[in-house]
Amino acid sequence: MAPRKYVTLTLDQKIEIIKLMENGQNYGMIAEKYGIGKSTVGDIKKNKEKIMKFVSTTERGPGTRKTLKEPENLVLENALFIWFMQQRRRHIPISGEIICEKARLFHREITKQEDGFTASRGWLDNFKHRHGIRRLKITGEKLSCDEASIEPFRNELQRVINENNLDLEQIYNADESGLFWRMLPEHTLTSSHEKNAPGRKMIKARIIFMPCANASGTHKLPLLVIGTAQKPRAFKSVNLPVYYRGQKNAWATRVLFLDWFQKQFVPVVCEHLLNVNLPPKALLLLDNCPGHPSAEELRSDDGNIFAMFLPPNTTALIQPMDQNVIQNIKLNYRKSLLVNVLADPVHGENLIDALKAINLKDAVFSLVNCWKLVQPMLIKKSWKHLLPFQTENKIDEVVEINDIQISTLINQIQKTCTNKMSDSQAQEWACRGADEDLANHEILTDDQILQIAAKEDDIDDEDESGSISISKVSPSEAVNALNTVLQWAEDENMDSTDILLVRRLRELAFEMKIKII
Repeated sequence: MAPRKYVTLTLDQKIEIIKLMENGQNYGMIAEKYGIGKSTVGDIKKNKEKIMKFVSTTERGPGTRKTLKEPENLVLENALFIWFMQQRRRHIPISGEIICEKARLFHREITKQEDGFTASRGWLDNFKHRHGIRRLKITGEKLSCDEASIEPFRNELQRVINENNLDLEQIYNADESGLFWRMLPEHTLTSSHEKNAPGRKMIKARIIFMPCANASGTHKLPLLVIGTAQKPRAFKSVNLPVYYRGQKNAWATRVLFLDWFQKQFVPVVCEHLLNVNLPPKALLLLDNCPGHPSAEELRSDDGNIFAMFLPPNTTALIQPMDQNVIQNIKLNYRKSLLVNVLADPVHGENLIDALKAINLKDAVFSLVNCWKLVQPMLIKKSWKHLLPFQTENKIDEVVEINDIQISTLINQIQKTCTNKMSDSQAQEWACRGADEDLANHEILTDDQILQIAAKEDDIDDEDESGSISISKVSPSEAVNALNTVLQWAEDENMDSTDILLVRRLRELAFEMKIKII
């Protein structure tokens, strides 16, 4: 018997093997399929956590890499790749020589030495190989808003819908957006003893959220939320109502998006379609963001759930989630943030302390409520540029968030809080970015990039809000408080669903109280 040929697996293949093992595939069958020994399969299982962590925490995903070995200068490598991805998100053409020159600049900043690093052609080839960077021709008109491609895409979309016999219930759109969840203005909210406001704080207090819904507006998936921390302290012992993932720069990477598609989108959509007596077939429309996987990867095992990409530089004009849906969520979040500041029983009179007391858990739950407040009619209306025939029936005007409510809350803050802002600053704080599309990343300076790259390569285990000490409420205290809430809800004739929820929480608190006694 001829000896088995030596095979070196890529990280992508190792991930495939991990998935096969999770699905209960026999080790022998896996070994035969990939031409490796059973012991190699066992080694991959043993290193599963390390492999998955390496892939999920990097922007690049597995690429064509075969080992977890890091480059000699990890800080330089991380800084250069963060910079490269930022430029590509802005659709700026990048050549090999530009990468080399930027590498030399970063090396000088890191080492404080003028020479010692040449950024040779061999180094560049290895850098591109490690990160899966390939050469593409950039067309001269790529950056302009391409209205001419909208109508052909509409026709192609209609053809796909007809060919697959899809209903509005089966057509989905998802889009990421950034949120500075504490919304601290960059120049106005600093205490008297602070000499500057470091940019790193602003970067850390930022998350990505991604709403996804169908064209009928009847099915809104739980939000995908991406933060900088893998296991935020604020999430301890909490059942999250979102699909949360950690990435050290809070970016929506290819790996995280693929994970969401396979583990969240496909099963949740199949369940919904089953409930409404429709076949498990669906189309997901996406923009062509560099962090999105290819259409070939975004396909269910049976091929019935698949993705289609919008034409480049048309998303602001036709992407449904960009047509007031994300804006509505953010406006509601700003209102919720103002309410939380005013309702803080401990820090309510100090604006800065009240903002700092808001942790990631508070932000996520507020964001979920804001997503729930988005009306189905608003979502359906947002598809009018893509599906004019399906949505041509008269749609009632959607009630937008009440600007008077926001103004009233701002005025209340100005009356009661210390560390006040001017009226113009307060208005800008509450409404900043409300009527523009916030990109899912901020433009980082070279210094900020180097700060991030110099950190340990692992993701943060906890967010900065963990320094706030929160005393635990006893079951007895909870029962008394819920009795008060219940009386208030009934006196105000609140919705029966809300009253039932309060009663259920009171029962749970009382059961816990009895167990302790």
